[in-house]
Amino acid sequence: MPWIAAGTDAREVTDDDLVVGGGVEAKWRVSTADLMPRHFVISLSAGRPSVRAFSTDSVVVLNGQQLSGAPRALQNGDVIAAGSARFTYTDSAPARHAPPPAQDVSAYLVDTRTKTAYRLATRSTGIGRDASNAIVVRDPTASRFHAEIRREAGGFVLHPRGSAGTLVNNRRVGTPCLLDDGDTIEVAYRVLQFTTRPLSPGERVAGTTPTPQDETSRRPTIPRDRTPGTQAAIDAADRRWPVAAIWGVLLLGVVGLLSWLLRR
Repeated sequence: MPWIAAGTDAREVTDDDLVVGGGVEAKWRVSTADLMPRHFVISLSAGRPSVRAFSTDSVVVLNGQQLSGAPRALQNGDVIAAGSARFTYTDSAPARHAPPPAQDVSAYLVDTRTKTAYRLATRSTGIGRDASNAIVVRDPTASRFHAEIRREAGGFVLHPRGSAGTLVNNRRVGTPCLLDDGDTIEVAYRVLQFTTRPLSPGERVAGTTPTPQDETSRRPTIPRDRTPGTQAAIDAADRRWPVAAIWGVLLLGVVGLLSWLLRR
């Protein structure tokens, strides 16, 4: 009979579905791996094993590829990553041995406009308008808690949170998404690129000082207008405001001079 192992612990896969998770509802409860109560299912139908995520919120990665939808067939030696654990599927009882230590991968989200890099060094990195987020997006169309990047399933996973919507590679996502090197994440009108490569000389790492609360972080989210030209108009306005400020100062100076001349 086939087996599935995590470290020195293993379970035999029978004709019944083997539900793996971190809660009491799971047939194999792994409480130390940051799993959902019922995270994934190993099934055996007519002697053919397969694996599927228990729900769309469960991130399950088979041999480096995220599972979605229909069950995937298992082969001897396949590796299933979920939470902070790695499970190995074998056609027979596995040898009991300790797993190799996990490699620490450095990853960043790089603001493509400012060339600012945010290190993904913690288990969870929040993105949104609220000042408590690690990456604060000062845009009224962003949600206060817009998205979250988690270290899980052997990589980095984007969890969309806010109602305003999050884009990955120009595609709106509503469920957790395993990130690949070079993926772009769009939050409101801010574009962040996920990368595991060394930073280029023009990219700087952002500081870790929390952003103070202000009116922008507290006010309600404004629905985003994705009609063509909206972002271009915003960018043009950003470029025009320094010129408008200079003209305003000059105008005040001229008015003040005229007032002084009339009083003489």
